Amino acid sequence: MPKQKPSTVHESVSASLLTMAMTLEKLGKVHQALSPYLKIIEQYSDTAEVPMAIEKVLAIADGMRQRGQFHVAMRVYDRLEAANQVEHED
Repeated sequence: MPKQKPSTVHESVSASLLTMAMTLEKLGKVHQALSPYLKIIEQYSDTAEVPMAIEKVLAIADGMRQRGQFHVAMRVYDRLEAANQVEHED
């Protein structure tokens, strides 16, 4: 993702959350990375970071599923689905 100067606080927060989540993931703190990724999707749905956040969350949930963490993976999928429904209601 090319670096752009964020034009609003909204965009700045979303970009910062993505950086934080990716850093946590690189440090092996995958569960902690979910929170900022999901926050981007749920609260900053109009920003450029959403597609990357969705991709990352789906990959994390798939990894959980593959490790047999079905309950946690389902909670993640439920949050993604809920965020998508809110977006379509606007």
